[in-house]
Amino acid sequence: MSFDLDYLRTHEFPLTAECAFMNHAGSSPLPQRSADALKHYADRAQTKHLRYVAGAPDHDCEPLRRTLADAINCEPSEITFVPSTCDGVSIAAGGIDWRPGDNVVLPECEYPGAVYPWLNLVRRGVEVRLTPAPLGQVDLEAAISRIDSRTRAVSISHVEWSSGYLVDVVHLGRLCRPRGILLVVDAIQSLGVTRVDVQEMQADVLVAGCYKWLLGIPGVAVMYVRRDVMPRLLPDRAGQEGVKTSMLARPELVWKDDAMRYQVGGDCTAALVVLESSLELLLGSGVEQTHSHILGLLDRLIAGLQRAGLTITSSLAPEERSTILSFTTGDATRDEALHKSLLAQNVITSLRPHGIRVAPHVYNAPDDIDALLRGLRSTAA
Repeated sequence: MSFDLDYLRTHEFPLTAECAFMNHAGSSPLPQRSADALKHYADRAQTKHLRYVAGAPDHDCEPLRRTLADAINCEPSEITFVPSTCDGVSIAAGGIDWRPGDNVVLPECEYPGAVYPWLNLVRRGVEVRLTPAPLGQVDLEAAISRIDSRTRAVSISHVEWSSGYLVDVVHLGRLCRPRGILLVVDAIQSLGVTRVDVQEMQADVLVAGCYKWLLGIPGVAVMYVRRDVMPRLLPDRAGQEGVKTSMLARPELVWKDDAMRYQVGGDCTAALVVLESSLELLLGSGVEQTHSHILGLLDRLIAGLQRAGLTITSSLAPEERSTILSFTTGDATRDEALHKSLLAQNVITSLRPHGIRVAPHVYNAPDDIDALLRGLRSTAA
């Protein structure tokens, strides 16, 4: 593994010459190598007849499944691809054999799109228990206290989308697994820059869209399903990709033996091509090194925000910190004005419920943090 900040900024992310982009919790720019891979894929699509003549597949996803399996500590057969994080959560929610009076527990601060699949179960007699999360910081003990004998699932983000709160999923997994409660983890705000080990977490389902920290594009999310839960997490939707039956045979619903049973239609191949190249960069830089680098940048930001008298709404407890930091002026209108002012100065952040959210990545430098702090001072002046 090698981490060369100058190389990343000069050769992989030329936009650093134009702006300080720190909205990776929203979406990410493509590394140069991934943009090149996408262009190459588009070029090949223009000569698709050559693939048919050669009898070659459009794209082999198995190497990517193996890479991802190694990255999160599972078997390749437990990896599949779905269109989005919300699709993955919806598959988990729809696959449980619910009975009226069952319940699911999740914090009230979850990303709305990951809440709707569970709310859709209310019509089936399922109780959705939303637990307190002041300022987007999960009260894990409050969530645990709502678990009872009728709890069938707990759904939670590894890192909360607005506050950046890092949830102790390992603690939650130790409680859920012995009780047979399905633990569904949304890892879109952690995978790629934070260590993710599904065995340590004891996660049953984990899903992460690829257009944020994984430096990909919309259209694909990585989904892990633990092999032992597949027999009781039945696919709630069916298509050609999820069954063993040949398209040339009489239709017969025989599910595939692995996580591919949860895939309905064909892959978004272009997004997978991009993901392969971006993963090469991320894994080459090292997830732990990247995480440490980003926390160092945020330390610099924290010091500047404190000097400026601004309020940090993210937790600063070491065990609760992530690669996201939010802060506020204390007034929503002033936050909006400050966010617009930063944009005008080519400092890209995002405005979220708890203030301005800053999310740097592997290629950001102290200069980017300094540009943000200068923007704060110029706005205040």
